[in-house]
Amino acid sequence: MVRKILAVAALVLLSGCATNRAEVNVDVLPPGNTETPAPSNGKKVYISTVDSRVFEIKPSRFDIPSLKYDDIDDTSITERAIARKRNNFNMAIGDVLLPQGRTVSGLVGDAVATAYRQAGYEVVSAPGALDVRQVNVNIIEFWSWYTAEGVLDKVLRNKSFLQIKTPGKPEHFVKTLVSENLKVPTDTDWKKITEAGLEAITQETLKQL
Repeated sequence: MVRKILAVAALVLLSGCATNRAEVNVDVLPPGNTETPAPSNGKKVYISTVDSRVFEIKPSRFDIPSLKYDDIDDTSITERAIARKRNNFNMAIGDVLLPQGRTVSGLVGDAVATAYRQAGYEVVSAPGALDVRQVNVNIIEFWSWYTAEGVLDKVLRNKSFLQIKTPGKPEHFVKTLVSENLKVPTDTDWKKITEAGLEAITQETLKQL
């Protein structure tokens, strides 16, 4: 009994001391080996991505992007922010950023581009050519977070909401939510849940192509 109490106390202390900022390198994972890309359809697209997420200092819900006072209007921070750390009392104790040079818009754009490639499109790196159609991706939501639903029970989640517009076609929306149960979130867990969210974006986009 004593050991169990000590173990719980250790987890509480561990979850409450990680007040520093973490940088986590996230990747867009390639489709699984069982997924065969569609034959080329001869069409070319350029993916243009805009990060329109709105950050708050003290949000009413944990799935709303949040940062501390000095960072909320700093685009060099917001463009890299993917999560907010919280302790067992659900109090904000830090944040999770992509490394310098990586951005949420870049990752989401890559996830969408992967879907287009799987659907048989050629994705080009520059717009402007007559035979290239521009795909405009507006990131309304993309965030990872967790909630403590007990001292030893936590749920880590990632959600996204994208608006995708292509000239000559009706706009469509991509909405995803992935989750994982765990005990104490680590930097590796933030990486995994965010990568799972990006994979979900690829799959949901592919369904609409």
